[in-house]
Amino acid sequence: MDNLKKRRPIFAFLLSLVTPGLGQIYNGQFKKGISYLVGFLLVYFVFSFLLFYFYGMILYLIIILGCFIFIFVDALRTANKLKAIPLEPFNKWYIYLIILLISNAAVVPLLRWTVKNNIVRAYKIPSSGMEPAVLVGDRLIADMRSYKSQKPRRGDIVIFQLPKDPSKYLIKRVIGMESEKVEIVSNKIYIDDKLLDDPWGHFTKDYLAIDTFGPVVVPEGSLFVLGDNRNNSQDSRYWGFVNVEKVRGKALYLYWAKNKSRIGMKLK
Repeated sequence: MDNLKKRRPIFAFLLSLVTPGLGQIYNGQFKKGISYLVGFLLVYFVFSFLLFYFYGMILYLIIILGCFIFIFVDALRTANKLKAIPLEPFNKWYIYLIILLISNAAVVPLLRWTVKNNIVRAYKIPSSGMEPAVLVGDRLIADMRSYKSQKPRRGDIVIFQLPKDPSKYLIKRVIGMESEKVEIVSNKIYIDDKLLDDPWGHFTKDYLAIDTFGPVVVPEGSLFVLGDNRNNSQDSRYWGFVNVEKVRGKALYLYWAKNKSRIGMKLK
């Protein structure tokens, strides 16, 4: 009887906050706690496909938050109902710490890495080179798996590593594909000597950029990219072609913008 201990709701609550399921383990429900932890991580991973869509992202956050609230409320209510329980071998502070370290130092970072690098990734736009499609301060979600199974297509807004400095990432629009001849004459783009329908180009009165360029032939395995804001964009006209292998993702939608009416806007 000396081994009976009252469970404190505040401890169950705090443990659940740091690691879902840990509050249940504190309450003496080891199997339930581990099941909740594994289930939460599975939901976190399995439903990540929703992040490809703006409203899917909202739903995903609701699902994750709902699961999290359910788990720590369950731990809190159970601890409040329990008068006292016989302590089990796993009811030790160092066992809680080990579970916490395993879940946060191994499993959770792995899932975060998966979401960040192989599924979607968030970017903040620092410059005006892609206006009016993407404005300074816009925050967007990019699909990081799109080009693992297919090549970029003309018109795609892509995220890629800057050829001259791979540590930096740029966002531009694909204009010329490999082996195509690209020429710009008085701001009009010609692909293999045929005028390209260019609904993306934006020009302002204080035009400063190159209005005539080429012709050049895009090397194999490369792309010719331009910013939509043609008079204020550092792009293939200045630093050359983009290796397809350096393209990291395709811009999908805005998840935040200064102009609230733009939030959720699909990028195309």
